[in-house]
Amino acid sequence: MAVLAVVLYHAWPAWIPGGFIGVDIFFVISGYLISVIIMSQLVSGSFSLADFYARRVRRIFPALLLVMLATAVFGWTVLLQGEFRQLGRHTAAGSGFVSNLVLWQEAGYFDNAATTKPLLHLWSLGVEEQFYLLWPLILWLVFRRHFNFLLVTALIFCASMALNLATVQGDPTSAFYSPATRFWELMSGGIAAYLQLHHAPWSTRLQRWASWGGGALLALGFALIKAQLPFPGWWAVLPVSGAFLLIMAGPAAPLNARLLGARPAVWIGLISYPLYLWHWPLLAYGFIVYGEKPSYSVKLALVGAAFVLATLTYRMLELPLRRVANKRAVVQQLAIGMVAMVSLGGLAASGLLRERINAHGADVFVNALNDSAYPGPAFTPLRHQNIVFQQVPGRGAGLTVFLGDSVVQHYGPYIEQALTAPQAHTSSVIFATAGGCPPIPHTVKLPRVQYPLCPATVEAAYDLARSARTDTVVIGAAWQGYFAADNQLLLYNDGQRQASFPGRDAMELAYQSLEDGLRSLHGKRLFLVLQPPSGNAYDPRNMYAGSRFDSIHPRAVIPELDYARYLRDNAAVRTRLQQIAARTGAQVIDPGATLCHDGVCPVRDSDGRPLYTDGIHMRPFYSRRAATFLAPALVPPAAAVAATAP
Repeated sequence: MAVLAVVLYHAWPAWIPGGFIGVDIFFVISGYLISVIIMSQLVSGSFSLADFYARRVRRIFPALLLVMLATAVFGWTVLLQGEFRQLGRHTAAGSGFVSNLVLWQEAGYFDNAATTKPLLHLWSLGVEEQFYLLWPLILWLVFRRHFNFLLVTALIFCASMALNLATVQGDPTSAFYSPATRFWELMSGGIAAYLQLHHAPWSTRLQRWASWGGGALLALGFALIKAQLPFPGWWAVLPVSGAFLLIMAGPAAPLNARLLGARPAVWIGLISYPLYLWHWPLLAYGFIVYGEKPSYSVKLALVGAAFVLATLTYRMLELPLRRVANKRAVVQQLAIGMVAMVSLGGLAASGLLRERINAHGADVFVNALNDSAYPGPAFTPLRHQNIVFQQVPGRGAGLTVFLGDSVVQHYGPYIEQALTAPQAHTSSVIFATAGGCPPIPHTVKLPRVQYPLCPATVEAAYDLARSARTDTVVIGAAWQGYFAADNQLLLYNDGQRQASFPGRDAMELAYQSLEDGLRSLHGKRLFLVLQPPSGNAYDPRNMYAGSRFDSIHPRAVIPELDYARYLRDNAAVRTRLQQIAARTGAQVIDPGATLCHDGVCPVRDSDGRPLYTDGIHMRPFYSRRAATFLAPALVPPAAAVAATAP
């Protein structure tokens, strides 16, 4: 259950938004299993710290060494200089079980750059092994001195939980990666082990309730917990409590026996560790090689490959090593292998070991892919009508709500910079947005399984925009993409009428619905942001030629965008939006008027860096520099009125 949730979340996050809590479930399982072994040996007098760590080496090192070596070799084949050096740093960190500490200093787990870090998932192994540096010593001391186990663990548990709650809002990255804020999760498993070994088993009735209750808590966690929430925080109590109850229920309880004890579930459990290790490098290289989100079929193939590789690793590596009689020799060889892996990572990180591919100067284009910084560190989650939005506090009066899709989200770095500047006196901002969701009531993005929350998100966004505390509303989107003549990915459905795009009737209903939505915001200061200049000319993939499996080089000619032609091609949509703005009293913001000059829209900066990360989304550095056309929407209403007074 734990590993499947993580794999499905990483491949198809819309299917199981809270799937990443599988790691928290695994923390509880790990804490339970290890504690059962240690406590049993302490009671029998056979516990040895050296033997404990030797068993950890035999359990953890074989599959980890194989996956890291394969990841490094493939990375040497396809990665560019900066990417390969980062992989070297992460290889060394993973080999030393400090990945969480290194990643802690780099970025948040949920940002888009995470998709280009093939060893990102080793952060959890770092937390786990750091816990096991202390936990055996604590248990040894408790049993040796006859301390009250529950009292000692309760004190440590509460300290870890308190630190988790104290940091999750102000410093969510620390709360996520720090071992100190995660120890309580592993200790929950240790408490379960103690209760089972040293107390009478729960009654059959209580075990039955624990089984169903644990399953319900996990289901709630998968359904309610989102990547945007402050995590772990209080939300982590759901998966931790659910896993704790399922363990305490025992193997005969209904859910445990019928579902978790079924043969397929047991098999996945057996390969869960190598499956966890293999799945993320495969998916990450899918993002890297394709330069964007891999297609459904590609991700399905990669997940299938992870299962195959995990099965082979279990059968051909893990099982044979367990049968080797000379355990000491196995431990020594594995330890030497891990030291070699640390050295290999260090050589790559330092640049002494170079990547295979020669980019011939095209790395500036490849590095632009998947470049995003939303939500940034100044953003904090805000829940409205059970939908998670993002907010940034300003120092001035007023509240500006941004409605839209990912095209609005790429303005996040500019907004964050504007609101956190030392002398800023701007309104607070809420991004009531969702990638891929047009801010048009009753207009649904297809396929629905990929965008299940769009209708509820748009409804909640408009409700927030209509609230009394909101005085300014900014609405923007990839308008030209939605209303394109070949777009078949939208459906208008208001419960009475249904029409599919690109039919004229569907588009007319959507335009009218947008206008009605803006009219419902009467009394607010309204801004309608036209789509920024976009198209293939901006896409960094069109600025270089070749392949990562061979070599790449810049294209001989990289043309700028012809602004006049762009305006002609999109005149119908732009005109219709301007008419809607005029009838609803919205001020039109045209990004092209700021971004383009003399009939040309630049696609690179003076240093040759692409300005966009794909054909439509600005890179963070360009957003911070160029999105000044949004400044009027950030001025508190009173200041705006004073500025226009005679």
